[in-house]
Amino acid sequence: MSDDGHPSVCVLGAGRLGTALALRLMDYGVRTRVATRRSDSEALGRLHPLLERRAVRPTPEALDGADVVVLALPFLTAVNLAEKFPGFAEGRIVVDATNPLTDELDGLVLPPDTNGAVEIARRIPYARLVKAFSTCTSGDLMSEETGAVNLVAGDDQQAKQTVLRLSRHIGLAALDAGVLAHCGVLEGMVLLREEISRRNPDVPDPRLSTGALLSLAPGAGRSW
Repeated sequence: MSDDGHPSVCVLGAGRLGTALALRLMDYGVRTRVATRRSDSEALGRLHPLLERRAVRPTPEALDGADVVVLALPFLTAVNLAEKFPGFAEGRIVVDATNPLTDELDGLVLPPDTNGAVEIARRIPYARLVKAFSTCTSGDLMSEETGAVNLVAGDDQQAKQTVLRLSRHIGLAALDAGVLAHCGVLEGMVLLREEISRRNPDVPDPRLSTGALLSLAPGAGRSW
């Protein structure tokens, strides 16, 4: 834990979501490192602001000293990491920011009796797994406005509260969404958002582009 009371973070993955999350964390003063193996031109262009801040590190260095590890990876990549290199999670809070969607974004790759967070947790049972940022989009995280909804679920209450506090610190409206068994609902919400966006391309609803499917109750503009 850093001197200001906020956990240090390692973001595994530098896709659109991982990059946006890392930049937002750093903008709010959270010590953040990013690990990625991507070196294609698209990734290098996206990594430029992270490279300028010297935030990109080899994976062992990025993990060193991190209190929280965020899996900002494709779901199957995250599962493979947990199966083959589970040591990355030992003693840390692991945040599952993945969604087990098909490549076409038109379905889930898991049967209905399980969900992505549960499957990852099974592979790293000693880690304190929290589902978070999966219902956010990169647009939510890149926006200078605050209040985008971040639904946070987990079985470890202390770990979940740490992620809720961190989320609120960076300006997100973080809500406790229950336990890991509920995460199938969260992942289904993301699938529904993609379906609505695909079927209604001309709907001028900015909430579809921000990824928020929930509208906060009256008074939700209060400080989080």
